[in-house]
Amino acid sequence: MKLVSVIVLAYRSAETIVQTLDSVKNQIYKNIELIITDDASPDNTVEIVQNWLGDNEGTLSKMQLVTTQQNTGIPGNINRALQYAKGDYVKLIAADDYMTRDAISEYVKFCEKNPKMFPIAKVHLFSDEKEGENVDFTPIEAYCNRCYEFASETDHKKQYRTLLKQNCIVAPSGSFYPMEIIRKLGGYDENYRWFEDYPMNLKVMHEGYRCGFINRELIYYRISGGSITASQQVRLKRTEMKLFFRERMFYMMQAGMGWEAVKQSRYWAKIALQK
Repeated sequence: MKLVSVIVLAYRSAETIVQTLDSVKNQIYKNIELIITDDASPDNTVEIVQNWLGDNEGTLSKMQLVTTQQNTGIPGNINRALQYAKGDYVKLIAADDYMTRDAISEYVKFCEKNPKMFPIAKVHLFSDEKEGENVDFTPIEAYCNRCYEFASETDHKKQYRTLLKQNCIVAPSGSFYPMEIIRKLGGYDENYRWFEDYPMNLKVMHEGYRCGFINRELIYYRISGGSITASQQVRLKRTEMKLFFRERMFYMMQAGMGWEAVKQSRYWAKIALQK
């Protein structure tokens, strides 16, 4: 039974992380090392994790908490955990999501049957919003459905070209990888502080891997009713702009998508000129 490194990404996660950790502990697949990596949470996340680790000692192959004194963003938080990870596979999960009991088993089964592929599973959307503050899942469900359609494509070239045009992978659904490809790529790119999944998936597919689809809800994906602020939108846009000019544009050229690269470069040039 191959070892799976489950990395729980924590930041201000005091209210939700116990549910995430319990879902890892309760997996039917038992050869798991659990690494919780906290990105300098200002709340009592670390204390809660330490108490949980003390209460659950010995329930998994290995359990470890990694902390830092300075917030570094998502890629940096992942890379700290990867320094300690020994698994053949790695599963990332945010500390406000959780897994079904057979999630790791299903991910491993898929990868063992499908070399050079990384799996995307369905997600179950949920919210903790109080009554009267219900979240509208409709646009998120539509995005998820496009993700599943993308993952069902069996032609690598078509799939890769689709991903080059825009991100179409729901983060919690497609974050299970053979460790060898993550090591080969040197971990996550810390130039993109505000997101990690799109740059990594582009690189993995550029290396010849294809996405595959697990037609089951394996991840419970928590959706918040809070809106993204204008400053956050600008920050994310500028991060994606950086990704385009540093990598995506050149990948497009190599894939014979020169006209698409020209069109998108015009758009991102306008973003660059905005104050």
